[in-house]
This record gives sequence, C-alpha cells and structure tokens, in this order.
Amino acid sequence: MTKLWKGSYFVQKDIDQIKDILSQQHIELEPYKEKTDQLIQQNGKMIRAEITVLFGRNSLKKQANQTVGIKKLHKAAAAIELLHLATLVHDDVLDNANKRRGLTTLQHFFGNKNTVYLGDQLFTKYFQMVTDVAPSKAFIAYHAAMMEKILAGELMQDTLKFQTDVTLPQYYEAIKGKTATLFSLAAVTGTWVENSDEYFEEKNPNFQAAFNFGYHLGMAFQMIDDLQDINPNSKTDKPKFEDIQNGIYTLPIILALENDHLFKKMISTQNIKSETIYKYFISHPELLQRSQAIAKNFLDQAQADLRKLADNSEITELNKLIDKIQSLLNLTNI
Repeated sequence: MTKLWKGSYFVQKDIDQIKDILSQQHIELEPYKEKTDQLIQQNGKMIRAEITVLFGRNSLKKQANQTVGIKKLHKAAAAIELLHLATLVHDDVLDNANKRRGLTTLQHFFGNKNTVYLGDQLFTKYFQMVTDVAPSKAFIAYHAAMMEKILAGELMQDTLKFQTDVTLPQYYEAIKGKTATLFSLAAVTGTWVENSDEYFEEKNPNFQAAFNFGYHLGMAFQMIDDLQDINPNSKTDKPKFEDIQNGIYTLPIILALENDHLFKKMISTQNIKSETIYKYFISHPELLQRSQAIAKNFLDQAQADLRKLADNSEITELNKLIDKIQSLLNLTNI
C-alpha cells in the first residue's frame, strides 16, 4: 500500500515509525477489537501522514535538537491517519461499501449504528493524540475548525446525490471539504507542531504555502480517484462506477451533464449499467481529456506552492510525490 514511497529510505523510515504508533491504538471493547485492529494495521497509502512528516522535517531544520521534534511529528502524522480512517469508516456506512483496504467493512460485522460509534471512537483517539502533541491551544482550535470543514464537505456531497444539475463549483466545494482540507491539515500540522506561538497561523510565511500545497494536491488526488472510477482498467480498492450508482456525480460526469441532455436523461435511469457509462466515455474522449487537464492544473499549482519554500531534501521528496501522483493521472486514459 505504501508503494508510492518505494525507493526512499528516508521516507520509509518515517512510515515504519508511524505504523508502529498506529499499531498501538486499540478499541479494547470486545467483540470490536480484532476487526478494528485489523483495519488500523492494514494502513493505506499514508500520503497524508508523510506530508505531515516532510513539512515537519522541513521546519525542524532550524532547530539544533531534532530528536524530540521527530517523535512528535510521527505521533502527529499517526493522528492525521486516524482522522482519515475515521472518516472512511463513516463513509463506508453511508455508501454501504463492501470492502475497505481489502478487508470486509466493519458494518458487515457490527451493523451501521455500532460502526458509526466505532468511527466516533477513532475520532476521539485522533483528538487525544493531537492534544498530546499540540504546541498551543490555537493548534487544537485549528484542528477542530478543519475537522468541521471536512464533515461539512461530506454533508455537502450527500446533499448533491442524484442532482443532475450539480455544478463544477459545487463539486469543487464538496471535494475541498472531504479531501483537500485533510491534505492541507496534514501539511499545516507538520509546519506548526513544533511552534508554540498562538499567532503562528498569521505570522509564519511557510504556513500559507503548506496550506495551499495540501489544497491543490488534495483536489488533484480526488479528481484522479474520480477518473479511476470511470476507467475499468485502473486498479483501485473499490468497485468500479460505485460513485455513479450511489448518485455521486464526479468531475467527468458533471462535464457530461453540462453539455449533453441525452446523457442527463440516461444517468437519471434507475440501475444504469456500468457498461453503458463506459461506452459513453469511450465515445466522448474530450470529457476525460478536459478532466485530466483540470487535475493537471491543480498538480502544477501544488508544484508552484513548493517553489515558495527553500529547496532541500524534504521539498525534493514532496516534488517526487507530485510526480508519482501525476503518473496515476497518466494511467486514467481509457
């Protein structure tokens, strides 16, 4: 799952430490412990966690003794991963998903109500870890505010389900909340975790660059995920065309809805077949090309954000990440 970072000893070493911290997080109550332990330890790509560490290492370069700071960074990165996992557990309930990271989803064992509670417990563990590493009250308040935006993005996406008049600005706002905000939070957390200044957000010149990088990378990442859902040849952890069948209309779908009344009528049909959607996009390659161009523009902006920071090994690794995500975009051609 962490193949995005393969070949970088520097980054893999961090991931191993973060995984160790995550493996120590348990929901002790039976019969939930075994299945939640399996999910926590399965890990994902851990992109958000490593963004936290790389921005943190970049900030720590100014400090003489980095040992304590690195340990805090690893814990902060693990907290970001727990927050991400908690949102996924709730998503799986809402979407009635069958699989998560190759495992049967929790609600199939424990039912929807108890699985929501399990997601809430993961949120609680995230907040406990954030409190442990927080350099100031402002840091905690910022996390709470960003979590509110993440949840608002999820709610907005739900309100747009099956709305064939959904617009690009609405789509951007929804994925900004549900995906890009967490990427921004990861970058900002690494930049901030070792600074106790209550007004850090206003005074630090690197703060906005970190926030914008997370936003632009997160937006592109979600768009690429949406494109992979359209392409049956792209390998992902979830069934193809799941979003469309759940009434979640993503970037290429919205572009088609904007200009094709016949497509709008087709997509409104109950139980539309995946093969029908696939054939439509085969015959309209310009929709995927435009979607790819939009995602590429966000990746380019993420690179521009990094150019505002001093060039060093951490920034090099972040640029490598952009390149690897660009390679995923290149694979979304049908």
